[in-house]
Amino acid sequence: MTFRIILWTIGALLSIASRTNGRLRAQLTRDITVTFATRDGVARSYVIRGRRVSSHPGTDASASCIVTFNSAAQGSRVFVAADAIGRIVEGFASREIELQGDATVVMWFYEMTMGLVPWRSPQPKVMPDAYVAHNPNSKVAGRITREPAVHELDPGWAAALSQREKLLMWRVAAGAPIEGKMTNHKLVVDVAPESRAAES
Repeated sequence: MTFRIILWTIGALLSIASRTNGRLRAQLTRDITVTFATRDGVARSYVIRGRRVSSHPGTDASASCIVTFNSAAQGSRVFVAADAIGRIVEGFASREIELQGDATVVMWFYEMTMGLVPWRSPQPKVMPDAYVAHNPNSKVAGRITREPAVHELDPGWAAALSQREKLLMWRVAAGAPIEGKMTNHKLVVDVAPESRAAES
């Protein structure tokens, strides 16, 4: 019963998100059908058509891939596990989970689905001991170069002065011509001669 509810909930979330979530819709680039089933009778198919997702109970003969668990209990454990992808891959290798179709579709579908589950979405975290202000007592203070703010380059720093003269922004501000500037090009918006005369 638990696995049946999990599969139904996933279908409901995908159906709503495929209409409202631009990020999810961007992933729905092709029409496919994915089916999850168990040997003890639980099955649900997810149909992706035209960037919309719908689901229905039972298997689908036209499914791109069908994943079959030994039991509903196993399916529930795998779906709610933190390392679900690893468990699915191990199940494929040990043949405890049967796959018909492309394994990459299963991985894609699972990752897309888990991105919609609130408690599985990554939450922003503040890094511990973040260095946000100068602290001379910090262990890393000696590795951080701190120099006083200046308004002009040191005249004795010849290399810096030389490099500054190569900056296009600096040269143009000093009155130098802009290299590669187009000349005699047609204006994008042309004004009729009589309008120009009236303005002058």
